[in-house]
Amino acid sequence: MTGIGSFAYVTGDAEGRPEDIPGFDDLWRAVSPDAAFAAMGTGTYRKMTGPLVPYVVDCVAKVLSAPGVRAGEVDRLVLATSDGALGLLGRDVAVEVMRAAGLTACVPAIVSLQQCCSSIEALRYGWDLAAAGARHVVLVALDRTPDDRDRVKSFALFGDAVAGCLISREHGGLTLAGTGLAADFAGMVGQDTFASRQAVARTALGQAFARAGREPGHVTKIFTSSLYAPVAGFNAMAAGQARGLLHFQEPMTRYGHCGNADWLINLMDYTDKTGLERGALYLAQASAPGFFACALLEARQ
Repeated sequence: MTGIGSFAYVTGDAEGRPEDIPGFDDLWRAVSPDAAFAAMGTGTYRKMTGPLVPYVVDCVAKVLSAPGVRAGEVDRLVLATSDGALGLLGRDVAVEVMRAAGLTACVPAIVSLQQCCSSIEALRYGWDLAAAGARHVVLVALDRTPDDRDRVKSFALFGDAVAGCLISREHGGLTLAGTGLAADFAGMVGQDTFASRQAVARTALGQAFARAGREPGHVTKIFTSSLYAPVAGFNAMAAGQARGLLHFQEPMTRYGHCGNADWLINLMDYTDKTGLERGALYLAQASAPGFFACALLEARQ
């Protein structure tokens, strides 16, 4: 039976502080007016000091080590990244990762153009590959920001990280019960409203719960994007979610908003601290201007 497990992540090796970014206060006020940064809760962020590929290779090695899967046994490699980071990867990124990680028997693919929601769509894609016969699928979500000044975005402070998991027909783990993905063009062009953001979230969530045959009240914990805490809570309320179900604050304090890696990092943080309850239903979700994606993950009995 197909399972999702062996989660791992690698953050940037250097630690930065918001106040060390040149002109930080002005940058924050420009993109998040009337929002006190202190309420964000981010004390530090991580940044990569070298080329991206070694960080990805390190993450892949961690994903494969726990279940003892050899690199040559991996059938598929699925990368996921945000639109801005896509152009930074380089045309040969897949070959470079495969060569360095020993993934010489797999077929690579990349999922993007859905901002920080791309990794959840990549999870669905990887799950479908396993259902179609792939033995081992490695999913890697990655985002990085080379210029520190570009880290300051609307209600977010970006950090660098790579996170991944194994989708396997031979190793147990979480079951993907249902997914949802919806788009709002107004949000893509910066003209979204509270109503449009609420609608896109509820559309995606409705898709996931309908496919899973479950109800929102069945969810034990939500692993969401690491955004400005008051906004994250408000967005949850708008989507009909209890603020207390969200798990993101502590990782965001250390790492900032790591884009597509957020929900994976937050899931791992919760698992390390609390553990996953057998038979419980969990929700991974991501939001970005113009998009909302979610995945219902069920822990096996």
